[in-house]
Amino acid sequence: MTTSPEPRANPLPPTVKALGWTSFFTDLSSEAIYPLLPAFLLRELGGSSMSVGLIDGIANAVAAVVRLPAGQASDAIGRRPLVLFGYGLSAIVRPLMGLVATPAGALLVRAADRFGKGIRSGPRDALVADMVEPAARGRAFGHIRGMDHAGAALGPLAAMLFLLAFPGRERLLFLLAVLPGLVTLAVIWRYVHDVPVRTPVAARASLAPRLAASQATLLGCVGVWSLGAASEQFLLMRAADVGVPAALVPLVWLVMSLAKSGTATAAGRLADGWHPRAALALGWLVFAVAYAGLAATATLWTVLPLVVLVGIAYGLAEPAERALVSLLAPDGRQGNAFGWYTLVQGLMALPAGLLAGWLWQQGSRGPQTAFAATAILAMAACLLLTLFVRAPSIRNPP
Repeated sequence: MTTSPEPRANPLPPTVKALGWTSFFTDLSSEAIYPLLPAFLLRELGGSSMSVGLIDGIANAVAAVVRLPAGQASDAIGRRPLVLFGYGLSAIVRPLMGLVATPAGALLVRAADRFGKGIRSGPRDALVADMVEPAARGRAFGHIRGMDHAGAALGPLAAMLFLLAFPGRERLLFLLAVLPGLVTLAVIWRYVHDVPVRTPVAARASLAPRLAASQATLLGCVGVWSLGAASEQFLLMRAADVGVPAALVPLVWLVMSLAKSGTATAAGRLADGWHPRAALALGWLVFAVAYAGLAATATLWTVLPLVVLVGIAYGLAEPAERALVSLLAPDGRQGNAFGWYTLVQGLMALPAGLLAGWLWQQGSRGPQTAFAATAILAMAACLLLTLFVRAPSIRNPP
């Protein structure tokens, strides 16, 4: 007697696959530039360490401010126009970093790049939710996050190889970043399409931009977690502190990005097999464990595996977060839901960085204290999620 094989999962829609490639090429372009910016600002533009922090803070604030209105606008006018505009703006302005002559010019380019990110983030995730049924959204978001992190891993590697071949030619590298940006635009133009909305326009317009109680509770949990999830630059700083040579620090970023990419692809299926809320709780729990380990140890051979575990935790959490946001959103208001979600994440980035930076400076055990605070906040978010967020089943009706 033979048993029939289990049915294979339906393939992801072409638009979702295409959005994965847009994330890949966009991050390949941006992460070839971003790790080089601090040294470029200091050496080439005559900036200061204060200007480095100010430029990054203002740019991220610009992205945060536009995320909610962009998400809400996508509910009314469609996702594709805003996705195309957001990716297109970043693709065009990012290479201009190779032409700037002052820190003010770098600020304008960086802020415009992040403005594009803020415009596209909510509409893109809402488009995925429009395309895919709840029982497969984890896999869809896992695909996109996996491709995103793969590009983030290859970007610094490509930059390092380029500068080994052409030392001191950062400006040329920045200008060449236009090439993957153009590929991104071609993919969107050819393969990314809107779908007919499930809720009529009039009904969508009648819905106030308020959030349901379950959505607001989830955003509260995301806010607590985001307060602890400070810039990953602190992880690279810790790797350098425990003995990783400066020339090899980019390889730590590479390995962590690969851990995110590989885990996100598999974790999307986990979110669909369990439930997005359970998968998200697991991701935040692993995040808390990794940072607790970093708070308790300071040796090279323990810090590096824990940094990789942080990457795994991100890979577990990110698809589940987005799947849960979409599950709790009413039809026709996915853009609003993702706008709020990305807004909360963006707004918490600055206080998270300030908190981690302040704790880092508190004596010889400052780094351990900063990591311990992150672990506590992640565990608190996990407990709040488990106790207070209620979500419907993701199983499709028969």
